[in-house]
Amino acid sequence: MTKIQEKYKEIYDFNILPGGMWREDNVKIMNASLADYIKSHNRQIKQLTGKKFGEGFNKNILQNTDMILDSFLGAKAVVLIQRLKKDAAFKFLKKVQEAFFIEGKDMNSLETYIEIGESFGITKEEFERKFLSEDLIQETFKYFNMVDSIGVRSFPTVVAAKEGKGRIISQGYTKFEELDKILFSCF
Repeated sequence: MTKIQEKYKEIYDFNILPGGMWREDNVKIMNASLADYIKSHNRQIKQLTGKKFGEGFNKNILQNTDMILDSFLGAKAVVLIQRLKKDAAFKFLKKVQEAFFIEGKDMNSLETYIEIGESFGITKEEFERKFLSEDLIQETFKYFNMVDSIGVRSFPTVVAAKEGKGRIISQGYTKFEELDKILFSCF
């Protein structure tokens, strides 16, 4: 997505629509069965993309039966960064993903997001104040509702919007070249 966004940023207005894979009634607590399920998907991801999951993720997340998998805080952080530094949103999301999938950081900790925000020049005070605001909670749920109404059921999904109407153009992992062809001919 970063390559696509870089290539087409002068043509398309890119927004990250956090859908919250694990939210509300779908929040999970890590257990052996869920860890095995995730490991099997991670093997598929590695085969498709060549990307590896870090030892921190394997140890701190998959082996931690106290770990709660809840997408809400991550979604809020992405909504916030789009408000504060929209041009940095994709890079911010990448750092969030690295913090979780490589380093195995606790994504239920506000400190994790503050640290990432600081690397983008956002002070701890500003990030925390805005992150904890009621309007950010409401805006995040607005994104969840939008994603649900479009019909997104898996992540990542690429949605093209024109004149206020969104349509899914890619779901799941799609190679750069394939997505490039789709976007080139999209409109």
